[in-house]
Amino acid sequence: MRKKKVILFVLFSLLIFVGGCAQKKTSQKIITTTVNTYIEPIKSVVGNKYKVESIIESVNVDPHSFSPSSNDAKQIADSQLIVSSGLGYDDWVNKIVTANNQNKNLIDFASDVLHKKDGDNEHVWFGVKNVQKLSKSVYQHMSKVDPKNKSYYQANFKEYNLKLTSLIQREDALKKYTNGKKAYVTEPLPYYMLKDLGVKIANPHFAKSIEDDTDPSIEDVKNMENGLKNHKVSFLVVNKQVTSGIITKMTGLAKKYHVPIVYFTETLPNDVGYYDWMDGNITQIERIVKK
Repeated sequence: MRKKKVILFVLFSLLIFVGGCAQKKTSQKIITTTVNTYIEPIKSVVGNKYKVESIIESVNVDPHSFSPSSNDAKQIADSQLIVSSGLGYDDWVNKIVTANNQNKNLIDFASDVLHKKDGDNEHVWFGVKNVQKLSKSVYQHMSKVDPKNKSYYQANFKEYNLKLTSLIQREDALKKYTNGKKAYVTEPLPYYMLKDLGVKIANPHFAKSIEDDTDPSIEDVKNMENGLKNHKVSFLVVNKQVTSGIITKMTGLAKKYHVPIVYFTETLPNDVGYYDWMDGNITQIERIVKK
């Protein structure tokens, strides 16, 4: 989504004060994630031992520009584990975590688990292998803070890991059809997924401009128009959560020239878990390339 890095000093001062003044943790039976994307990977490991909640639950909320409430700050202060995406996607959580001495309980997915650096693609959850590594990190963390239930967490992790492996196997089978193909994307959302499928993003500069909320260059627009007209790509990937005049135009051109369109969301609908969401994403591409 578009990055709107506005530093809300007054708000964060209040949040830090509220969180820092919170009473000592009592039960510590809650785990918090910044976005709902990670609820299933975490819940699948901790099972019924902890309650897992996300701060951002709606697909209509941009994590980049999200402003947490005092209740959000207190929840983070009271959590046994906090999971964030990192790479600037949800930086607002870092000040709250630091103010409440919760750094030891924070898993920054991109940095701590994947060792990504600034400038890397931030949509790390589009890689199933990435999420496997996250679930393993959750298992390892919880085994240290709650060692009496280590075997329980380990069994749950192994079961969920096998479930995610089935998605990877689907991608591997699909790669026979997708390897070497090219696609246009309205934003670089599915970078990791397309990379795993061997699909090259043919309009990276255009996609980055849309993500950064800047106008694509005339050259980028013309190249994409020409590519759709002459079927230089196998499909177009559209982020359903972001609309603009240029995206509408490109979607219209794809329909006009019969270029298949894949519709993705950046975050998960409330009634869908990570496995089903990714399974649906894979299925969309599968239906196109296997026609």
